[in-house]
Order: sequence, then C-alpha cells, then structure tokens
Amino acid sequence: MTVLSNTQQRDQRIRDLLTKYPHKFDIDMAAIDLREMARNLPQEIIPSVSITAAVNSVLGEPKVLRLSVDPRHLRIPKFAWVPMDDVSINPIFQRDISPSHVRAIEAKFQSDMIIVPCAIKDPITGKYLLWDGNHTRQVCDRMGWTHLPVWYTEADTDSFNDMVEAAKVLKRKAGESFLVINKTGKRPVDRYNEHMISVECDIHKSVMVQNIVNANNCQVKRRGNNPGDITHIANLYNAYELTQASTGIQGIYLSRSLRFHRATWPMEEIGGVMMLAMARLYEITERSTGVLLPPEFDVEFGDMLKNLYGFSGAVYGDDNHGLKGAFIAHFGSIGNIPQAITSGLILTYLKHGTQGFKLGAPEDSFPVK
Repeated sequence: MTVLSNTQQRDQRIRDLLTKYPHKFDIDMAAIDLREMARNLPQEIIPSVSITAAVNSVLGEPKVLRLSVDPRHLRIPKFAWVPMDDVSINPIFQRDISPSHVRAIEAKFQSDMIIVPCAIKDPITGKYLLWDGNHTRQVCDRMGWTHLPVWYTEADTDSFNDMVEAAKVLKRKAGESFLVINKTGKRPVDRYNEHMISVECDIHKSVMVQNIVNANNCQVKRRGNNPGDITHIANLYNAYELTQASTGIQGIYLSRSLRFHRATWPMEEIGGVMMLAMARLYEITERSTGVLLPPEFDVEFGDMLKNLYGFSGAVYGDDNHGLKGAFIAHFGSIGNIPQAITSGLILTYLKHGTQGFKLGAPEDSFPVK
C-alpha cells in the first residue's frame, strides 16, 4: 500500500476542493486567491465556512470539531457576539487569506488575548463583513467556535435607496480603515491587494489607474499568465504619476505606454519596467520638445524593437543583447533600472530610426544593439 507524504496529501485535498468550483483559483500555503474564489458565489460574498474549507485543504483538518465550542463562556473581550456563519468576507476590502499566517496565529492562540475583528454590518444582506481580523476569524473557526466577537459599524436606513447608499458609504469606509490599520503595524498589505481594495472602495487615484488599464485591454493580476496582464503594481502607479507639464494631467503617458505594448506585443504580458520606461520616454520627449510623439512613431518603433529583439522581455534582457545587459556591460553595474531602460530605448531609436522623430535626450549613454 502506497503511503502519501504530507505534501501529497495536501495536494490531493486541494485538488478535491477545487473540483467543487467551476471557476478555478490559486490556493497554496502562501495565499488563497479570494477574489477569484468569490466569482463562484452569489454577490461574490464568500461564506466563512467556504474559506474554512479552503484553508483546511491546505493545513488539514483542525483538532477541534468546527462549531463545537461556544466562546461566549470563555474569558474574552466582548462587544457583539455574532454567529460564525453570519460573518462573511467581501474581498473588495480584504486581502487574500494566508494559511501560513493562520498557522502562526493558531500556534500561540489564547482566548483571553484575542484581537477583536472589525466589520461593517451590510444593510442589504445583514451579514457582518470583516474589514480587519479575517485571520483571527479563521483561527477561531478552526478552534470550533460557534460565535465571533466583532466590533461593527452599521447605518440607519429607512428605504432601499438608503440601504444601497449606506452600503456604498460603509464599504468605502471599510476599505480606507483596512488600509490605514494594515499598512501600519500588521501583516503588510501587498500592492496587488492595496490596488484592488482601493479601486473597489472608490479611492480616486486607483480608480483612475484602473480605468486606464481597462481602456487599454489590460488587467491587473497577482500572477501574470495572459496577454495584457500587469503584475508590477508599483511601476503601474509610477507610470500613472508622470504628469503632463502642459496640462497637469496624470495618466496620459501610462495610457500611451499600455497602448504601445498591446499593439506591439499583443500576445504578451506587460513587463513592469518596460511599461514605465516607455511612459518615461513619452514624458521626457514632450517635456524637452514640447510635442507629444505622433502615432506613427509607435508603429515605427514597435516594428524596430520586434525586428531587433523579438519579444518585449528580450528588449529589457539581462544578457548582452538586452538593454539592461548592455548597460551593465558598459558601466559595470546598474542603479535606476527604469532610467537605464528609458535611455536604452531612446538610444535604440536614435541609432535605427528612419523617420526622424525627435526624442528627448537620454539620461545615460551606452552602446545598444
């Protein structure tokens, strides 16, 4: 009889769980993708029991039977005791849940030292939607608790329209509160979750960034697998924040860069450094010449890069054929990578361009292909 290792058993549990969901999602020790998981469920609200099943598929069944312990009889801070299955997660203002973080909390769990989760009470569903404390909720669930102590906010409503408006206001507040709390003294919020929470809670800059992403047939993803996927969130915002001097408007160069990438390499993901470097090329050129490059430049330059390098990653490449490799070969090391790649792009056009478009001066000078 073949005995499966712990890893093989975990992989089998995960496979068994995923067979229950038509829309697949990433699940491993580091993170369970709650946003994708939520797409399987009505209103994309994930019941606590469903998250528990996903976490248990990674960690294994807990030692205590689920919902077998009533914590209201334990010595613990109290504000409002909510039945465990009335607690839910709206992923628009929560990050993905990390089974490894659950395990770390569980190992040192004491009922009289619990951090009370915070929530909004959704006026439409009546559910308590946690904006802080999802990992605490999961540990309590694995301890078999029937109820969870929750600090929550609700709104008075007199009509359905009031309920809808109240839900919108509460969600925005939950998103802002989550980011303030979790970006200070707790497990850090990664840039992907920060962006998605900010978008779905209607925080202006992130909404503007997402609108540009959508308009150019791209999508922000934790992991890139498909054409147009953007995973480098920091450079996405860096590109957005480049400001047109003549108008004071942000986002113009980001939009142009994404449009260039989708036209030049339609079957590829968006490389973060290349995205920012092209945006900087447009910004530097307009700032120094007073003229925004015409669409004809993008066609010529896109064809040039494909003929010289092939795919977009090879333009950036670490080897001597790519711009990063060429910079290192010349200078011995590299500091500001987006600046170096921007310079390399400008130098490449100055060397091979035939239509005579005027570009801004490169900030660094080195031999290019």
